[in-house]
Amino acid sequence: MTDFSIALIKSEFRVDSRTLAPFLDQRHRNLLELLDKYPEDFEEISPLTVLAEKGVALPHGGFAKPSRYYMLTEDQCYLLLTYSKNTLEARKRKIKLVKAFRDARTQLAKRDIARIEGKAVRHLETDAIRDLVEYARTNGSKSSEMYYMTITKMTNSALGIDAGQRDNLDARKLNEIKIAETMVQIAISDGINAGLNYKDIYKLCKDRVSAIAKTLLN
Repeated sequence: MTDFSIALIKSEFRVDSRTLAPFLDQRHRNLLELLDKYPEDFEEISPLTVLAEKGVALPHGGFAKPSRYYMLTEDQCYLLLTYSKNTLEARKRKIKLVKAFRDARTQLAKRDIARIEGKAVRHLETDAIRDLVEYARTNGSKSSEMYYMTITKMTNSALGIDAGQRDNLDARKLNEIKIAETMVQIAISDGINAGLNYKDIYKLCKDRVSAIAKTLLN
């Protein structure tokens, strides 16, 4: 039984008809014919989303005809299954489809919880960085404001996160950020309380984040 992929588009789960077709043991062409034959049935649930992928480049120049596909909602997928015979194999597919959407919702919920928790930790870390900025300025730094950006870049680099990627991370990666930012908060507090040079406090943050990252990424 071929797997299919579920995409989150504008807070709604969708399935590409091209990956759904083999899951239903159908050719994609036959699936398109069915959707084209009963569009009003699927439109009763929600508007049908039809997209087209650019055709492949042809040897003699130009491109092949674009290929159409649908991005179906969860309920539209269930409706599509009702058009198939209720054989043992069809029932297995229905169960797998239900479980796949359930698992997708669970993962989304975990990600949202991790993001909320991460924002709370980020707030505490930002407060700690602000303390470091003031501490560094008091001790002669001319560019202490750079610590906000520098520490964020350092944390991202240690965890293998590209710039601008944080909003699209899964729950596991968001939890890694939460742990790393907690380490930064503690390191800054420890460094200031110990009266370390501000450059040494930054190094302490980097060392602790690097150490925890090795554990998290292994």
